Amino acid sequence: MKLKSIILCLVLVGYLISCKQNKAEITVDPLPSFNEVASKSKIIEFVSKVVDSTNINYVAPEDRIVCFDNDGTLWAEQPLPSQLYFVFDKVKELSQNNSKYKTESPYKEVVENDLEALLKIDKAKLISMIGEIDSLYHENYNQTVSKWLSTAKHPILKRTYTTTVYQPMLELLDYLRANNFTIYIVSGGGAKFMRAWQPQIYGIEENHIIGSTFKTETIQFEDSIAVVPTSTFDFYDDHLGKVINIEKMIGKKPIMIVGNSDGDLEMMEYASTNNPHPTFMLYLNHTDGKREFLYDEKTPAGRLEEGMEIAKKNSWTLIDMKQDWNTVFVD
Repeated sequence: MKLKSIILCLVLVGYLISCKQNKAEITVDPLPSFNEVASKSKIIEFVSKVVDSTNINYVAPEDRIVCFDNDGTLWAEQPLPSQLYFVFDKVKELSQNNSKYKTESPYKEVVENDLEALLKIDKAKLISMIGEIDSLYHENYNQTVSKWLSTAKHPILKRTYTTTVYQPMLELLDYLRANNFTIYIVSGGGAKFMRAWQPQIYGIEENHIIGSTFKTETIQFEDSIAVVPTSTFDFYDDHLGKVINIEKMIGKKPIMIVGNSDGDLEMMEYASTNNPHPTFMLYLNHTDGKREFLYDEKTPAGRLEEGMEIAKKNSWTLIDMKQDWNTVFVD
């Protein structure tokens, strides 16, 4: 009888410990770099609703699609998108052996570090320069980008570019992934550039990374075929371009969009209109001039003006970087 009592007590103790552990697991904060603010509560509330099979707002895993912008949403984009700094560094390398890059625009302005003049140059010329670098370095492109990311530093933040990634957004990616969301990147940045590093940093598959593209051509030799990039621009994945690519590449409306600028507005409007599932639109507002950058009407990239008006009108969720995040960048 005494032995049975001891066994019963041990079972009871084991049960209580198990319950305590389960409770601890449930109360773990999925977004610790967020302060206890409305944006955090709304994110968790939405995710909790759509994953709960007993909730009227339940969404099956195959329809839990979320699209993130990249520049200014997942990592810093000021004073210019980081891909441009990669291109600039490669132009400076090329200028050491080719006078073209020292005398012709827009290469000349790059070599002279004349940012003011660069901002006045026709965008088509800048895009062509990006395509030229993609084409010239295509054979070892991924390795070239990876090496650059590991050593080059942001001109203002003085961090390597992989440490200009936002820690709160990495937590959000992990939280959504843990709740069976399928994550896509839909960005104005070059798809080739993003696919060189994002799978390692964000944990997102290459075929889920959608961006701007340059035309390609095939080279056939005997029974082998190679695809090589050209410097001719193909498709700009911004504004309505994002909508087109979501429809073309994904084929379903996302239930969640995360962005930071007017360039993301159209995909938010597209996803939130006539969607058979509940939706959640999330804007990051850059309000922290001390830890990052304070955006205003003079900001060269990533301005949030029309999007802010629509977000307030539709009661979309806004993250105030200064107030809502206790941590901005990864260590």
